[in-house]
Amino acid sequence: MAATNKAKIAQKKVMQRLHDEHAYLFKLRNAMNTELNRVSKRSDPDLMVLRDMFKYLMEYPDTHHHPLEDQIFSRLIEKGTEHRSDALELLAEHKDLARESQYLFHHLDAMVHGDERCNRSLLKATVHDYLELYAEHVRREESVLFPAAIEELSAEDWIDIEETLENVDDPLFADLHLPDFAELRERIEENMDTAASGLAMGEMMGFYALIEVAGALSEGVSELHRINVQQLGAYRDENLKAIRGAKSATDAVSSMLSVNSRLIGQGFRKRALLARNTWRAAYLPCAESLRTVRDIVD
Repeated sequence: MAATNKAKIAQKKVMQRLHDEHAYLFKLRNAMNTELNRVSKRSDPDLMVLRDMFKYLMEYPDTHHHPLEDQIFSRLIEKGTEHRSDALELLAEHKDLARESQYLFHHLDAMVHGDERCNRSLLKATVHDYLELYAEHVRREESVLFPAAIEELSAEDWIDIEETLENVDDPLFADLHLPDFAELRERIEENMDTAASGLAMGEMMGFYALIEVAGALSEGVSELHRINVQQLGAYRDENLKAIRGAKSATDAVSSMLSVNSRLIGQGFRKRALLARNTWRAAYLPCAESLRTVRDIVD
């Protein structure tokens, strides 16, 4: 029982470390995307901040986070589980990500010092591809391999892995107020504040948009009811008039068919126009809300 409890504690400690660090990487990727969006708006990215992002990736995730995951993946491979191929692929991707982090760091460092020209389009494409690879990599870890590890690794595995945990503080996200990455830390916090403001504004704008949508739909329903009542009255009056003016039953049927055909066409056109106007009145507040929030966040 004691060994089982020790293994559960070890597993929880290891997985909590990995989940927390994935959350940190998510914040970092958001900050990178913010810099890439500046390129889309024909502004210059902050090359020093971008360089420090890749410096951090080299100094912590590539050096401490990935090796911890490698232990888990290696044990899944040794056990020959159904996730062996996934583990092999993600192990290889750790090496690819490390090489790309180093390449981009040295490339950006050369730009910062003026040794290389900044090709904004190429830089954006390269970093974007890197972020896409990283995002998919983390998604597979969280959705496939971490659950597999929890299911398939033994108590001894978790105890052994936990004993290798390094007592190393994250230089960017640990609350130590270290001078290293100070500017990058501020940029990430600003990015988070902007995102939070955008979310709050989005909720407020969305609330008002929903009120306008509800009003438009209510008016549409009321107008549809008015059209229906009006058309029922027209059917009654026009059909009675056709019957009274007919000289025979055949004439009455012919007149009623003509009248009803005309009234059905009129009713269809009115309802189609009402549907278009109601849809437009309901759509516009939502579209305007989305544009406003996007402008705030961007």
